[in-house]
Amino acid sequence: MPLLIPEDALDARRAAATGPLAPLAASLAADLERVLAAAPEPDARKARLSRAGGRCPNDGALLAFDPFSPRVHRCPRCGAAWRDEAHDRWWSMWHQLWLAERAVHAAVLHLLVGAPRLAAFAAHVLDAYADRYLEYPNRDNVLGPSRPFFSTYLESIWLLQLCVALDALESAEGARVHALGARLRERVIAPSRALVAGYPEPGSNRQVWNAAALLASSLLLGDRDAAEHALDGPTGVLAQLRDGLLADGTWYEGENYHQFAHRGLWYGVALAEAARMPVPAPLLARFAEGFAAPFLVAMPDFTLPSRRDSQYAISLRQWRYAESCELGLARGDDPRLAAALGRLYDDADMPRRDTGRWRSAAESERNEPATALSRADLGWRALLHARPERPAAAAWAPGTVHLPAQGLAVFRRDAGRLWVAVDYGHAGGGHGHPDRLNLLVADRATRWLDDMGTGTYVERALHWYRSTLAHQAPLVDGASQPRGDGVLLGLADDGTLSGIAAAARVAPGVIGARTVVVDEACVVDRLAWSADDVVTLDLPYHVDGECMLPWEPGIVIGAGELEDGFDFVEGAERATMPAGAAVRLALRAPDGGASHAALWLVAPDGAELWRATAPGAPGAGPRRFHVVRRRAAEGALLAVVDPRGVVADVARSDDKALVVTRRDGRVTEHRPPAAGDADGEWEVRVRDRAGDETRHRLALPTRFPPDVGLVPQPTVHAAMEGPIVLGAGDAWRTSLDEAHYRRSEESWSEAGRPTGTVCLSADADALHVELTVALGRPPAFVPAGTDNPLDNERAEVNGDGVQLHLATPALHAAGTLAGWLLVPDRDGTVRAIPTTPAAASIPVDARWTPGDAGYALAIAVPRAALALDDADDAGRTVRVDVLVNEMPAGRERRRGQLVLSGAAGGFVYLQGDRHVAARCLPVVLPPPSAR
Repeated sequence: MPLLIPEDALDARRAAATGPLAPLAASLAADLERVLAAAPEPDARKARLSRAGGRCPNDGALLAFDPFSPRVHRCPRCGAAWRDEAHDRWWSMWHQLWLAERAVHAAVLHLLVGAPRLAAFAAHVLDAYADRYLEYPNRDNVLGPSRPFFSTYLESIWLLQLCVALDALESAEGARVHALGARLRERVIAPSRALVAGYPEPGSNRQVWNAAALLASSLLLGDRDAAEHALDGPTGVLAQLRDGLLADGTWYEGENYHQFAHRGLWYGVALAEAARMPVPAPLLARFAEGFAAPFLVAMPDFTLPSRRDSQYAISLRQWRYAESCELGLARGDDPRLAAALGRLYDDADMPRRDTGRWRSAAESERNEPATALSRADLGWRALLHARPERPAAAAWAPGTVHLPAQGLAVFRRDAGRLWVAVDYGHAGGGHGHPDRLNLLVADRATRWLDDMGTGTYVERALHWYRSTLAHQAPLVDGASQPRGDGVLLGLADDGTLSGIAAAARVAPGVIGARTVVVDEACVVDRLAWSADDVVTLDLPYHVDGECMLPWEPGIVIGAGELEDGFDFVEGAERATMPAGAAVRLALRAPDGGASHAALWLVAPDGAELWRATAPGAPGAGPRRFHVVRRRAAEGALLAVVDPRGVVADVARSDDKALVVTRRDGRVTEHRPPAAGDADGEWEVRVRDRAGDETRHRLALPTRFPPDVGLVPQPTVHAAMEGPIVLGAGDAWRTSLDEAHYRRSEESWSEAGRPTGTVCLSADADALHVELTVALGRPPAFVPAGTDNPLDNERAEVNGDGVQLHLATPALHAAGTLAGWLLVPDRDGTVRAIPTTPAAASIPVDARWTPGDAGYALAIAVPRAALALDDADDAGRTVRVDVLVNEMPAGRERRRGQLVLSGAAGGFVYLQGDRHVAARCLPVVLPPPSAR
């Protein structure tokens, strides 16, 4: 039975493929001609993720993927060609996915139009993988176990392709491919399914693909119980529809991951429907809404906003997005999708370029430049599901869009040419950025206030793009915002003016409230805050320009965390802003060209304007930006964004109204509501040149909800009940074994059963931590000065050594930790590398001694550095955790960790040298006078 379409629909699909969709079938077949001539084989190498792999050394651009060029890799930006094993191993990932998808193309075309040559090719690819799969090493992975790849979700995408290809072949050929099917099931599908099933990733877009692959492989193996679990289990397809896809049809991690996850959900839904497995109607409705979601927020140039962990300026004019529209319309009429298709298919001004479909690598993300499109450019899924005839086109007429579950409002003016967005709501999980109340503005193709998305995950600059400072969002005392959702206070649109008011917790004890009002050409922006104490509030605007203020050199200092962003700032200067008066910043276009645009800034007494240079959009080099800074327990900053240069002056009136005077003589007065007025209205008075006045009242209150953005503490494994109480002269001892092992690919037993003992004690001078580590082999410590070629973690993570995490009473109250990597050196010393800002002010003394097949480590933390209150037990309680990194010879990445607080069956992937504060064990030190 076909996996992706009901068996009784096969004749209709064959008629469509040889009738109205024949140009698409012919186009896909033409793509395969070069493949058939080249007769590619699976790459024998395991793919590898590294900092250098796949990136141009000249400009950092992603190297082009050419499936027919395994050793020479071209940069699409500078044209240079590169030969390097790092690029070859990165190419291997794309090639394995590409080859699996070519097998799908060939098998599906054979199923629908009859093409024996293509069937033979698909069979050859599947047979080759049956030969090779178990030879790929399941080792040195980044995001879960995998054989050909370095991450489980990539193996899931690949496995899904192989399942679809085999199913199409068997549906067309029957008993003639029985032996091949049996071999592939035994040697690839069953063991790969087991590997994927052993690494669930709840709360991640990657789990969408794991669930879809488990559903497809279980159906193909005839395992109905496992298929039901893959559909309806705790991390199955329905859980992803229910928990990952929000009520407004958007994926919670933002537009980039929405499209990736929604494609995976399409597989899950299509597999379930073809197998007659029920999917609840409300979840199907949510899924259907997801097809339109990317187009609802499209920017004027038909690109996506680069929110959160997104590639920069992704164009919607790609065949994948056209296919998504077609697949959505195949499920039911939707004028929004029909209008989007009209924009994609019927734009005569869009030049025709290479669509890149011939080199597409299954369902992995690889975006292409914008191009003109037709139905012949779609993928194989459209051949199976799209309507035979194109739906009637509808006019593209986007307006104001509010996605309440996502927490994103988009305002459009001038037929969509002026685009304004406020990102206030859902925090976005692990791929979200700390940028609640972010403001974005674009006029036609120019992104004035932009979100830069994220560069490569393996470079240090990732931390800049994930900082609040890299956005138009408020931050307090130099620290990025804490993770938490914002709330909507008000949304208004009276046909002439639109606006939004929203609030978010921007720091512990600090609530920010942003109000944005949009007319046909300008944006008025107000950021108010209320804090429990005096704070320094920064509001960045990522624009470059000039203003008439005296500048002097300055040093901007953040709170110290890498993802606060200040480590990336250079050339800082500051100027004092005139109290209550507007500062006009004449803007340069993002490409460095001249413009008429301006940013007008109004701040209270004592405010400063800073300017500095930091990374711009990925691949674009450094760019200057500005920050308004004010130190106060409460206050408000005002701005007018004038992308078209229509504003002649901005001032404050005697009654504190913001007065905007246009070059055409019109005057607009904005009167915000009083802070805390739950029913407050934003009043706007517009006087034309003749003196006639129009008044508007927008329900946009300024409130500071005390419970906004409060995030529940994570639930962690409890290693024991109650605190560890150290008496004078006493020591607390425990063993580390299987229950404490955080694994990668190998279980504790497979890793040689590493063990350890931990002894905690304290005296009047110090807290003492003593460890004995039994590895069953000589330890492999990372030498000082070693570079990490793999990613942006410290090199010492991938070696034997110890992580000490400690919270003093003050750090515990702030929800943070002091952390160190402790790495023995050959000369008998121990390198104590601070991994958090708090660790820099706490000295640590450590000594080590070698053992027969391990080592011992003695650590002392001075009691004076712990800032204890010796009056009671609470004041003498510190939180401690110890992690023993375990790294045998022959590996590139750490194999596992022994964790004092317990592993609870967890995995070591992506842990780095970080730790969750709530995991640390409370330890009560004895009074200093105790003997």
